[in-house]
Amino acid sequence: MDRCDIIMPVWNEHEITRECVDSLQKSTGYPFRLIIINNGSDAATKGYLDGLCAKKETEIVLVRNPENLGFVKAVNQGLKLSDSRYACIMNNDTIATEGWLKEMVDVAESDPAIGLVNPSSNTSGQFPPDGKGIEEYALLLKQFRGETQELYNCRGFCMLLKKEVIEKVGLLDEEYGIGYFEETDYCRRAHGAGFSAVRAKASYVYHRERATFDKLKDAKALFKANENIFFKKWGRPVKIAYLADSASYADKTNDIAVDAARHGYRVSVFLKKGLPWPVKIDHFDIRRLDISAALFGLISACKILKDRKKKPLEVVITDNEALGRFLTAMKPLHGSEVVVGADKKSVLELLEKRSRNF
Repeated sequence: MDRCDIIMPVWNEHEITRECVDSLQKSTGYPFRLIIINNGSDAATKGYLDGLCAKKETEIVLVRNPENLGFVKAVNQGLKLSDSRYACIMNNDTIATEGWLKEMVDVAESDPAIGLVNPSSNTSGQFPPDGKGIEEYALLLKQFRGETQELYNCRGFCMLLKKEVIEKVGLLDEEYGIGYFEETDYCRRAHGAGFSAVRAKASYVYHRERATFDKLKDAKALFKANENIFFKKWGRPVKIAYLADSASYADKTNDIAVDAARHGYRVSVFLKKGLPWPVKIDHFDIRRLDISAALFGLISACKILKDRKKKPLEVVITDNEALGRFLTAMKPLHGSEVVVGADKKSVLELLEKRSRNF
């Protein structure tokens, strides 16, 4: 059926939920059915959801759980009920804008390999400029209709899935309990099944981040526990830098950066100013830093040292032997492993080994 089942777990927050549902009813032109899983909500939320069903303004399936089963189990309940061509997992702390779902579906239809789609959002770094509202900003993004950014991980606040993905990959892994990392795990499984994930640049959904999860007891402990589950299963993300100071290595830079990002690693390409950008795709986990040509080595070293204070670069790759020797001599200060002249296969093997070390 050419419609989308929007699967929305709800635990309390009836005003936020109402704003979300109102935005869906106002801004969703693509045919949809709303599958709401009431996870043992309070009386106010229960009353709102029951009243919503009674109005019959939108086709709604309401699942009433007597207690909070957590986000993961609630989503799986919705996925089991879905019989449409698409399913969209959606948080109740989101606000949809005009045409959001149609654009995501169009992007999914544009390539058989695309199996998972996120919209643009403040959650992924697309913030309305000062003085512009959500709808006004969403209109500005329409100029990017049909354009995508490749992702390694779709985020679960608003994640569109093709039916064939669900049929091949299955449900969310309920080992993750209440929630955290379940969508990252699902994306990893989907990649393994041959599907890609993208952001539809012209679709916009605003997200009130952690409106529900922040009210959970021991949320930080839950996050850490699920992080450990994910790391043991898949390895942890490793942050790397490729120092591109010569156009002669453009193809190699592209191959290593793209493959590393597609394996879940976070890549910074330090590019000597004046050189063309060597990376041939737009990928969320490939970051560009333009570095002065005159002081390329020194400025790169300073940036590596600065990153150590936040999220350190674990591996630094260069094809310049002199620069490699300089950075190796500074290793006691920056702590990164310096690799000179490595091929893609050996780089990926190194990253896999380090990802399993936690």
